[in-house]
Amino acid sequence: MLIVNLAQKQKEITELLESNGYTFVKKQALKHYFEVPEGTDPQEEAKKAKTLIKGSEWGQVLFFNVVVA
Repeated sequence: MLIVNLAQKQKEITELLESNGYTFVKKQALKHYFEVPEGTDPQEEAKKAKTLIKGSEWGQVLFFNVVVA
C-alpha cells in the first residue's frame, strides 16, 4: 500500500494514479491510501507514482511525498 501525502490537487492526483493501475482506498486528512497492482514491488511502485505526479503539468510545483505503508 502507498500513502501519498498532499494538500493540493488531491482529486487530480487520485484520478492520475487510478488511471495508472493504483486503487484508491481511503483518505485521512492529507493522507491518501492506494493499493498497488498485485504482484508488484511496493518500493518500485512508490517511485513510479512519484514520477507520474512529477510528470504532470502541475506536479513540479506541488509539495508531496509518497511512502510505502
